[in-house]
Amino acid sequence: MNVQTQEILSTLMKDLSNKNALFLAPVDSFIERLVYFYVSNILKEDLNRTVVWLCLSASRDKVLTRFEEFGFGVDTERMFFIDIDASGKQHYPDTFYCSSVADYTKMASHISNILQDNTCSLLIIDNMNVLASDTMQVVENFIKFIEKKVVEYDGSILSMLSKNILPSETEVLITSFFDVVIEITNVGEIHTGIGLKDFDFRYSVENGSIEFEPMQKKIKRDRLKILIVDDEPDIPELLKLSLISEPYDFIVAHNGEEAIELTLKELPDLILLDIMMPDMDGYEVVENLKMSKAASDIPVIMISAKTAIEDKVKGMELGIDDYISKPFDKREVKARIKMVMRRLGWVEEE
Repeated sequence: MNVQTQEILSTLMKDLSNKNALFLAPVDSFIERLVYFYVSNILKEDLNRTVVWLCLSASRDKVLTRFEEFGFGVDTERMFFIDIDASGKQHYPDTFYCSSVADYTKMASHISNILQDNTCSLLIIDNMNVLASDTMQVVENFIKFIEKKVVEYDGSILSMLSKNILPSETEVLITSFFDVVIEITNVGEIHTGIGLKDFDFRYSVENGSIEFEPMQKKIKRDRLKILIVDDEPDIPELLKLSLISEPYDFIVAHNGEEAIELTLKELPDLILLDIMMPDMDGYEVVENLKMSKAASDIPVIMISAKTAIEDKVKGMELGIDDYISKPFDKREVKARIKMVMRRLGWVEEE
């Protein structure tokens, strides 16, 4: 392991020690290998921590086999498992067995007991996609209960979610359960924000080993990344043309579902959002984004032909930051963007 990898890992382990984190990644990425690598290093570097592994998609035996296959050593004496029972399945003393992945009461009770006896534990939920197949209200109640217990006993949660598999609103809801979303791309990049710190680095897998290196952000902080959402293709082009002299970089979504997906993927600095769209209106987009811890603080300016006071009030009640009426004047758009962003602490460089 090179020095850069050690430094990045140490920083992540320190900053995530009391946070509930979600690894969000495409199916074809190395998300599983990265999680196993991270867990093995926690067990190696922090001898006071135990790991509680909730086996939703892989059995206890398969989990330990994967650690071996990936070449990551683990201290199994500091690992507890909650597994799904099956006929003829061998039982182990370090493992609690449930009848199904929906046996929430038993899972929650046993997790609570382990955390009580082993403070500062790391709870692994190995696949949130499995839980998402159940009723979301039930899943939410389960997650809220174990989050409460984790906080009570100074622990943390780490989980995985394959992106673009679930409906966008379900993906947004699941990400909202976590303090930190660690986004992994299929081109070997990792992006996340923890508190006031942003982490952007590359990872590579060679001969089974993983190495990290810092990377420059795609968007410099002296520039704003703005997401424009409008189902009329001419509007984004007109806005970009109106703002061409400003230090802004643009991404465009043409409907509500795409807006949510791009927001969670790109985490823009600002969203210019139309209200009237065919699949999901702007109000619904805002409601979905406000449920995500990763996206809830992103400022939103609505740009719409709906000029009634009721429409503006509805947007304000949902938490939008400003409202521009169509047809718009480019001078007003420029002024309102700067007003909103300055209010949030962004200072434009001379």
